[in-house]
Amino acid sequence: MMEGSAPHYRRQYLAAFVATLGAFSIGTSFGWSAPVEPRILDDGELEFPVDGQEFAWVVALMALGGAVISLPAGLVVPVMGARNTLLLFVVPAAVGWALILAASSVPMLLVGRLFTGFGAGAFCMVVPIYIGEMASAEIRGTVGCFFQQMINLGILYVYVLGIAVDVFRLGVLCALVPIVYGVLFVFMPNTPTYLVLRNNEAKALASIKWLRGSHFDAAGEVRDIQRSLDGRHKTERRCTVWRSFREPATARALATMVGLMFFMQTSGINAVLFYSTSIFQAANVAIKPELATILLGLLQVLGTLLSALLVDRLGRRLLLLASSGTMCASVLALGVYLHLLVVNPTQVDSLGWIPVLTLCLYVTLFSVGLGPVPWLMLGEIFPNDVKGPASALANITSFGLSFAMSRLFPLARDGIGSGPTFVIFAGFCLLAMVFVALVVPETKGKSLADIQKMLAGGSFTN
Repeated sequence: MMEGSAPHYRRQYLAAFVATLGAFSIGTSFGWSAPVEPRILDDGELEFPVDGQEFAWVVALMALGGAVISLPAGLVVPVMGARNTLLLFVVPAAVGWALILAASSVPMLLVGRLFTGFGAGAFCMVVPIYIGEMASAEIRGTVGCFFQQMINLGILYVYVLGIAVDVFRLGVLCALVPIVYGVLFVFMPNTPTYLVLRNNEAKALASIKWLRGSHFDAAGEVRDIQRSLDGRHKTERRCTVWRSFREPATARALATMVGLMFFMQTSGINAVLFYSTSIFQAANVAIKPELATILLGLLQVLGTLLSALLVDRLGRRLLLLASSGTMCASVLALGVYLHLLVVNPTQVDSLGWIPVLTLCLYVTLFSVGLGPVPWLMLGEIFPNDVKGPASALANITSFGLSFAMSRLFPLARDGIGSGPTFVIFAGFCLLAMVFVALVVPETKGKSLADIQKMLAGGSFTN
């Protein structure tokens, strides 16, 4: 940004909002299983039988699809750009919902979930890249939080509609989301960084002026982007992308992101979101389980809104530390309650409010830190020439573990019990807090060049 030519932010907010409708689509895929589980397993709303183990695969296949597609999508991004890659993956997302709606057997339902996972995995990885390349540094943290907020709104969308409509109509309303997203996102610009990489300076200037305003020094930003790219490409043009991973800054950025994605999933969040209704049923909560599930969805939205207001003021590290620490305490308390409910239920007869309170605290603080911040940092911590493949590796970690956790959670719940399972989640939350304290850098208000310099110098906590 040039002195005396501050950018306008209105269209940047608009572009971020439209881009994150892809995240809203992810939320519908994540949240769909919670309201439909009792309707499919207990009420038999589908035209074919589905048992508990088959439904566990239905839940998990979406995450597996996200893991499988991450590397191909990461390799497509440098060629097509973030915008065009997102538009491309609208297709599998829509096809997946169409297969779910038309399913006449469990295998067809599984394939549909796999395809929605292809869309979700690509959106999860590429939307933060688009926002990180498009947004001005001053608002990058705020608009970066739109991503998790829209996931939460998508989850809340299906939680609320799941009470009002049957499984088929819920699928129709979910299928409309990626279609609307594709139609609207066509009108958003390519990012200036991608256009400069493609040597299309004229379109880069037009993109910057659309995003920042006609008054802004677009030529100056193009020169800054070119200098940033030239600094790496003059010496690396003949090197492979994989060789770039051996550079200290890139290796440390990758370690940071893989670690954050690991702890995001091992905290147990997707097990909670995918099976929230049945968790509340088993916990003998003081309110209707479906209403408790909707309450979780509302608190996720409020938590991410709070994160958006604080992340550019307090920084990434503080939110991550507060989030992981509070999640540890709350899920530990839930684990103890669930254990007592099994071994000595009379001790907790009057404490049905504990699982509601602890899970509300857990999802709210997840939505403040460990939920939105890793995705925000995914779009700002990697150098441009490895952003696609590096983001793919982080995304593979996230979705691969999401698949593992969603598949293993019902097995652990049936094997060792819900109480010990949640205590294990508490242990991972504690390790997450240690990891953030020792490893994760503070990127608040820093340019890509500043972040790379900090990582190359080995300073993780500045």
